[in-house]
Amino acid sequence: MKRLRRFYKRIPDNENSRVAYATSRAALSKWQPDAEWIEDNKFNPGGAILADPSLTDVYKEAILHGRAMGKVK
Repeated sequence: MKRLRRFYKRIPDNENSRVAYATSRAALSKWQPDAEWIEDNKFNPGGAILADPSLTDVYKEAILHGRAMGKVK
């Protein structure tokens, strides 16, 4: 089983920050090729979902489709 990972999106000349959950960086590159994705190497899926149970649906979508957008906190 692939591990769920968290990435932050950075677009040149854009202040908007986004977070995505994905099983691989490749899934994000195909989804939004103009963005630079920075992986959060300290991300712990279990700890994050305990802190914010609303992530359940985001995790489910990411696991089923390879990627999902979340909200930046």
